Amino acid sequence: MTQKFDWNLRRWLRRLHDEINVTSVLVTHDQEEALEVADRVVVMNAGRIEQVGKPEEVYQRPATPFVYNFLGKVNFFHGRIINGKAYIGETAIDLAEDSYPDTDHAVLYVRPHLLEIERQPNDKSHFSAKVKRINKAGPLVKVELLTEWGDSFHAEISRERFRDLQLETDVDVFIRPKEMKLFNGGSD
Repeated sequence: MTQKFDWNLRRWLRRLHDEINVTSVLVTHDQEEALEVADRVVVMNAGRIEQVGKPEEVYQRPATPFVYNFLGKVNFFHGRIINGKAYIGETAIDLAEDSYPDTDHAVLYVRPHLLEIERQPNDKSHFSAKVKRINKAGPLVKVELLTEWGDSFHAEISRERFRDLQLETDVDVFIRPKEMKLFNGGSD
């Protein structure tokens, strides 16, 4: 009941804001609310501004590890960068940007819905994992996985994709990040 009320309240606030065309400030700790209602978002951490921008800009292009983690579910993969490639385990992934210096301590951030699961390897930009748990409740199927080197992470796939893959626990699969954000050094 509360969730439906929140959704209706957000729609009403957005409509009111558009109708009266006045600048307003909404302070919230609810990230989803901020992204739905605001024209511009200011993400703060311990009293300092981390990023300012349009909701889609802040969500799609987070400026810091804190912003990325704060605005939704995220998996952290510790890896390295060598010659314009990010390595997760032994998997090499070409980086879209060439501006990353070589380092042995990079953190790659991938949202659960941006991980592609395959039953068979289809390219070289994948790593092996084992399905540990499946949660089919809700509009997306949540899959908990374990990398071949022992790190746990989560993926979210459509119910249709889940049916196509015929996933079960303890099945080996291949994971490919469709999109990721890279930060040098540790996570915030």
